[in-house]
Amino acid sequence: MKKISISIFSILFALVLTSTKLSAGSIGLGVSGSYMSIEADGKETSGTTGSETDTSTNTKAVDNNVIIAGIYAEYVLDNGFAIGIESVPGSADVSDRVLTRQDTVLSKTGTDTTTGVTRNFKANAEVEDYFNYYIEVPLFSENLFAKVGYTEIDVNTNEVASENGGNYGNATLDGFMYGIGYKTKPTDSTKIKFAYEATDFDTLSLTSSGNSVASETNKITADLDTWAVKVSFGFEF
Repeated sequence: MKKISISIFSILFALVLTSTKLSAGSIGLGVSGSYMSIEADGKETSGTTGSETDTSTNTKAVDNNVIIAGIYAEYVLDNGFAIGIESVPGSADVSDRVLTRQDTVLSKTGTDTTTGVTRNFKANAEVEDYFNYYIEVPLFSENLFAKVGYTEIDVNTNEVASENGGNYGNATLDGFMYGIGYKTKPTDSTKIKFAYEATDFDTLSLTSSGNSVASETNKITADLDTWAVKVSFGFEF
């Protein structure tokens, strides 16, 4: 998906550049507020070798609705095309609650006897540092526009595990954003935009480290998607 989204964005970027002269336009700066829905479907797979074998699989679908704020800068061409970048500096939880699980550990590398230790795991991933590189394309009129973008977002697992429980790291995901919107200019120097945007991110894949059994290879895969209703206010000069 990453290669496809980069190709689509690159083609549209080239079309914008060749459609008119870059000198014919203005700079736009502004702020945005969004009501965003975050949805994730995840799967954790355990696998050990040797005397203790565990090939269990745990699946979970989670979601959360949040309100976020961002800032943007764009170059607006006289024909209505726009090339811009948007940043959301805050963070948001992927789930609206903390997920918990209890495991019983029967073995530990370096220990000859059965341990029978109970471990409690808590996790609630968060996303942060959202960046979107976007293009707005006029549709049928000077007010209606389509929007596509290439996005990046950090995913932090935020685990709370007991001793020898193993931990997953964090990751940065790429995504492809698409949407539609309406813009209006109350004055020559101000602009208000309303938009619906959806983003399809690459699959998250993480492998744990520090497990109680050295040969254990726990893995997480997850699909992350978002949609948002957004209003923006900015200045052009």
